[in-house]
Formats: sequence, C-alpha cells, structure tokens
Amino acid sequence: MWFLTALNVKLLEACNGGSEVFCLKGKFLFKSASRLVLLCILAIAHHSLFMCVCEVVIETDRQIYSLSLMSVRDLEAVVTHVTASLKKIFPDSSPGKLLKKVRPDLQERLCSLASRVEEHVNGAVGPCGGFSDTYAALCDFNEFPCCMEVQWDVDNIYHVQNCRVFNLIDFSHLDSRDLALAVGALSFNQWFTKICSKDFKLTPDVQEQVLYMIARSCALEEVSLEASGLKMDFAVKLASAFRDSSASAVHIINLSLNAIEDKGVIALSQSLGKLPRGLSQLHLSKVSMSPKGAALISYSLLHISRCCFILFKFLSAPNAVSHLDLSYADCPLDTLFVSLSAGCCTTLSYLNLSRNTFSHRKVREVTRSVRDFFSKSTVLKYVGLSGTKLPPEALRLLLQGLATNIHLSELELDISCCELRSAGAQVIQEHIFEAKAICSLDLSDNGTVSDFILTSMRHSIRHLSIGRNFPLESLSVCDSKLKTGTTILINSLGSNASLSKIDISGNCIGDTGAKMLAKALMINTKLKTLVWDRNSVTAGGFMDVANAMEK
Repeated sequence: MWFLTALNVKLLEACNGGSEVFCLKGKFLFKSASRLVLLCILAIAHHSLFMCVCEVVIETDRQIYSLSLMSVRDLEAVVTHVTASLKKIFPDSSPGKLLKKVRPDLQERLCSLASRVEEHVNGAVGPCGGFSDTYAALCDFNEFPCCMEVQWDVDNIYHVQNCRVFNLIDFSHLDSRDLALAVGALSFNQWFTKICSKDFKLTPDVQEQVLYMIARSCALEEVSLEASGLKMDFAVKLASAFRDSSASAVHIINLSLNAIEDKGVIALSQSLGKLPRGLSQLHLSKVSMSPKGAALISYSLLHISRCCFILFKFLSAPNAVSHLDLSYADCPLDTLFVSLSAGCCTTLSYLNLSRNTFSHRKVREVTRSVRDFFSKSTVLKYVGLSGTKLPPEALRLLLQGLATNIHLSELELDISCCELRSAGAQVIQEHIFEAKAICSLDLSDNGTVSDFILTSMRHSIRHLSIGRNFPLESLSVCDSKLKTGTTILINSLGSNASLSKIDISGNCIGDTGAKMLAKALMINTKLKTLVWDRNSVTAGGFMDVANAMEK
C-alpha cells in the first residue's frame, strides 16, 4: 500500500485545473454523483487484487472512494494527477513527499515520477506565484463565488509592477469574506514577502487568516498592520504563531497604533527571540503600553515594575535589530539605553525614541549607558528624541559619546521640542565641536535658541533647523524673533562656505542688522538665496545691502 498523508488544510478539488472529478466506466463518461475533493484526502491506499488489477482506495473526511486500476500505468496516472493538482494549487507543497509505504518494486519509480511532475509544474506556475489558482480553489472549496477583481488585480497590476507587497487597502472595499479568502491564499504563496495595512480595521475572520498565514508562510518577511484595530488577543496569538513557526522568514514587524496593551507587548517580546532570521525592525508606537500595568505583568517583572522589561531583556542580548521605533511608547530611556549599549551597538542604524519619558524614577540620575551606546555604535544613521524632556546631563553624555566614536558619520540627530533652553544650549556650545559624526541637527522649539546659532554655523553640520521651517541644505530661523541675537548668525555668514539658502525673516534685525548683513554678503560667495522680509528695515538698510551685493 501507499499513502498520501492527510493535509492539515482544507483543499479543493481539481481535475486538470477543474473543480469536479469524472470517472470512466466502460465506454461511457459520466459525472460523479458526489464531488471528490482532492484537498480533503486523508489517505490513498493501493491494493493488488489479482493478475494486473489493483484497487486504489481514496479516503476523505466525508466518504471513501474505490477505484479499480487495470495497470501500473493507471496507477502512475493517479499519482501524476494528484501531484500536479496539489502542486498547482499549493506551489509551496511537495506532494511527492507524501508517498509512503510504497511497494518496493514501485517505490523509486513513483517517487521519480512525482519529482518530475513537481518540477514541470514549478515551471508553469501562474502570475505572482500562482496566487489566482490558489484563491479560486479556496473559494470553490468554501462554496463562495470567486471574486474576479481580486484575481485581475493580482494577475495584472501586481504582476506587471513586480510587486511583492500585498496591500489590504487595495481590497478594503470588498466583503470581508472575499478579503479573508485572499489572505488565506497567501498562506501557500511564495511570491509575496510582505503584507501591510494602515488605517483599515481588520475583521475577526481576516485577522484569523492573517495569523494562519504568518504561522505557515515561509516566504513572508514583513508584517505591517498599522492602525488596524488589533487588540491584545491578536498580539498574544501572533506571539504563539511565531513560536510555532520554525521556518518563518519574518524579521520586520509593525503593530503601531494598535491597542495591544501591556499583555500583548509582553507576549510578543517573549517570542521575538525565537524568530529564525532574527528581528531587524520593530515598530510599537502608540500601542497603549503603560508602565503602570502591574496587573498584566508576570511575576518575573515585579522587581522592575515595567512592562518593557522583557523587551529590554531581548534588546540587551545579541540581536539583529537595525530599525527600532518606540516613539510614543512611554518607555523609560535611561533603562532602555542600558539594553541598547549591551546588545544593539553593531546593528542598529535607525532609532526613534520621540515623545518618551527619560526616566520613571524620582531620583533622575543619568546612567553612563547613554555615553556607552553612542560611543560604541558602528552603523547609526538616525536618532530621534523629539518631544522628550532631555536632561542636560543626558545631552552631555550623548555628545561626549559621539565625540569619541570613530565609526559614525552622516548622523541625523533630532532633539527638537526637548525643552533644552539655556542649560541645554550651554551643553551644545561646549561639546558640539567634538561630535563630528553629526551632519544634520534639528533644534526646533527648544526655548531660547540664539545661543545655538554661532556654534552650529561653525560646526561641520550641513543641515540645521532652528525655527519652524527647515528646507534641505539651508538654514531657517523664520519668525524666531531673535532681534539682536541675529547678529551672531550674520557675523558667521562671512566665513561660512556651506549654506546656499538662508531665511532670517521676522527677526526684527533693523537697520543695524542690515548693515552687518551687507558686510557679510561682501565676503560670502556661496549663498544663493536670502529671505529677510519682515525685519523692520528702512530704505537706508535696503540700500546698504544692495550696494554690498553690487560689489
């Protein structure tokens, strides 16, 4: 006897691409009274009866079919048909491996036949990995009409554009049943490597298929379900799917703007270390993760009393994370930097910690881990701390770390809205010269900014934002009301050779400032665009500038 092992999926019937099975009896062809669903096959047994006659018994979850075959050639035809049908509908399967307990004299022959059939079908898979065939089969099995629009979009738009990102928004207007079946088809597809959705609430049946796809697919690399109405239970099930999938290729996860809460984050964090390819990007912005969720935190977290503990533990061990976004996560940065300095120095290139609290402790002693992380990082390109109330000492350690770092260059640093004020300005004044790695610095909305200007203009920074508008390769201090403080900036223009555009509008520089601007323009030959309206300058001031430009 030989057997086809039961598939743990609900498959559909197919006969040379069709949906119904026909049997030949005598000289007449007739339609079977009951449909034989190939994908519900539990076993196929081969029995020798007498002479050359053999019997094939096909057992499904509904009934048993018995076929009498007159030759080994007929047996080969059955193997060929079943293998080709399953391989066409499920390109990621290997039906030949399902052959078991084959008679010794047929073992090699049938296995070789199945391999040849699989190879042939692989070369004839339809657009986008045969997605339409799989989708149509799932619809047929569930006795739902096949949505031609889904097939047309994939076979034409996705295929022509060579797009491997399945965007649920493209099908958001469809009935949830149709969308769920489309997602179900992705579970057996090797073409698509990313599934994404944003600002579109996923129904429970669609969520169920997404989880099944993540657990089963070996091609899926990225899951981005931002603002998709997901709750804590989805995150817990997702964590379970990651733990159970030994062949998962997922390494990028985005669940931002979903209320998965503390319990969901903890469950997810516990499974991240089990991803076969490791984790390279994790987005958990605005997920209702609260440090006060003590009721949802396991006993192992009690000594820290932070729901982020397991995530920190993961980050502190060697990992492959290159992109980390924890903005709006109410994450204590002093504790986070301890983990980052231990496990993320050689891999992390993007770090967004905007709108977080630097510390949850009453005694805000800044740890040296901030300096350690920025001194040991080797590939960091972006650091976002916007909206974080950054203590002057933390800023000092950050800049000191960058000053001793010999690996970094072209670093973008966003410390806008950090309430730095004069104390922070003093720190920058003292240490910015040494932090050569910084090429772009955003200091917008930090209280008193005039102290920053002279320092930044003489530094190697090529992009500087101080006001509310920041065009690339330019400096804007528009409407900053610097008044006499603008003279520091104007004096620096004379020796600056990098800026091509500057906007000093709305700073009330008056005729005195205009005179100084005129002198700077006589020396500076690189500046191409100057915007300086609304500065209380009289005709005399304009004349001074005009005369300078003529020289």
